[in-house]
Amino acid sequence: MNKWLGLALILGLAGCPKKKEAGLTQNEAQSLGDALSAGIEDSAKSYGAVKDGAGADEPCATLSGNTADADLDNIPASATVTYNCTAMALGYTGTLNGTMSVTDDAPNVAAWAFTGGANLHATLTGPFGGTAVRDWDGMIVATQTTNFALHRTLDVVTVWTAPGGDGSGGLAGRQTTVTEDNDWTITYTPMVTWMPGSIVVTGSLTATGQWNFTINEFAGMATLATPTPLTLDPNCATRITAGTVTGAYMDDDMNDHTVTVTWTGCGARTVTKT
Repeated sequence: MNKWLGLALILGLAGCPKKKEAGLTQNEAQSLGDALSAGIEDSAKSYGAVKDGAGADEPCATLSGNTADADLDNIPASATVTYNCTAMALGYTGTLNGTMSVTDDAPNVAAWAFTGGANLHATLTGPFGGTAVRDWDGMIVATQTTNFALHRTLDVVTVWTAPGGDGSGGLAGRQTTVTEDNDWTITYTPMVTWMPGSIVVTGSLTATGQWNFTINEFAGMATLATPTPLTLDPNCATRITAGTVTGAYMDDDMNDHTVTVTWTGCGARTVTKT
């Protein structure tokens, strides 16, 4: 499951520090929204051929274990992908290391049913010295009921280090850390008939569950909702082109707040806080 595109969207984590409030500053809310949207887009990109999504065909990834696929649903029986990747584009340099395991929970039936384990470390360095570091550790479980559900229980840590303010372009400047405990479910409803393992088709997504986070000195327990279903478009690199996801939480004074991410196009989204 390719994590590169999601990491690239974390670049909004840099922000000028503000006076600490009972809840989040707008810059902190922006950082959280960037992290939330990257996680949801990661989940959206998980639909499709799991073997391809796990990077089995990438030259920087090595596939090992039991790669048999008796039911031809592109989910390996029990395999591990080991990543050792470096790439450059538009002045950015990215790396991806670690492993992703995938086990077909219904090896003799073509079905959207698998369990995966992620232990990944990625970095993205910008042309002016800023660096984003992201780590994933946890489980992903896919189930096929009326629709197709992807339950995500991952611990995710993202650290953004902005260039230094002395004009040197160094990394001695601001740093923002977002820690997430993602216990949520992404449900996919195809617009046309879709068979697990085939190329993903246009459809809609909903996100529900718990999203617990820590950013700088603030910790929150948020509940996810999808007031406007997300549009999944296979022609979009980040998969999502429209829709809204909200995360509702309380601040230190027990006041209700919401971080809202709204997609208005492929790679185009806004973050607001109320």
